[in-house]
Amino acid sequence: MKQKEIIAVFDNDEDLVSAIRKLLENKIRIRDAYTPFPVHDVLRLLGRETRLPYFAVIAGAVNIIAALGFLYWVAVIDYPLNFGGKPAFTLPAFVVITYLLTILLTFLITSLLFQVRTGLYPGKEPEEVMEGSTDDKFILALGSNIDMNEKDRSMADSILRECGATDIIERERDNEKK
Repeated sequence: MKQKEIIAVFDNDEDLVSAIRKLLENKIRIRDAYTPFPVHDVLRLLGRETRLPYFAVIAGAVNIIAALGFLYWVAVIDYPLNFGGKPAFTLPAFVVITYLLTILLTFLITSLLFQVRTGLYPGKEPEEVMEGSTDDKFILALGSNIDMNEKDRSMADSILRECGATDIIERERDNEKK
């Protein structure tokens, strides 16, 4: 199914953020924003802040416990060695390997979760709004013909021009996900 969308191009992130604020005040639906670098105000305004750092902290804590548990199991239960009467498990001897295992496993689990959450996987075709959309321009994609009437379109157009959009494009896009 084809839908019309409005694409606005901005030269800097301040103009993009001010346009998003004004569009949201006027209850105009914003489909997505594309930036060449992370703009945290955009994520906050569009309600797309991530909870990934919280998951990484939890994964790190679980990995510390798992690494120490594994090292204890190996040194004391599975393969205990007697080194001249020294204790089988001494915490200072395992700090470095626990630290490195925690970093490695937390990175692997967090990056895997990120890929699953965002739908990035090997072989997936990237969605590019327009040529060079993430090189040096800030792109804002607005609504569709289902939820935007002519009044909303003209209001969105005037807001985008007022906020400094260098280019405004109306085009049709396929709504079907591949």
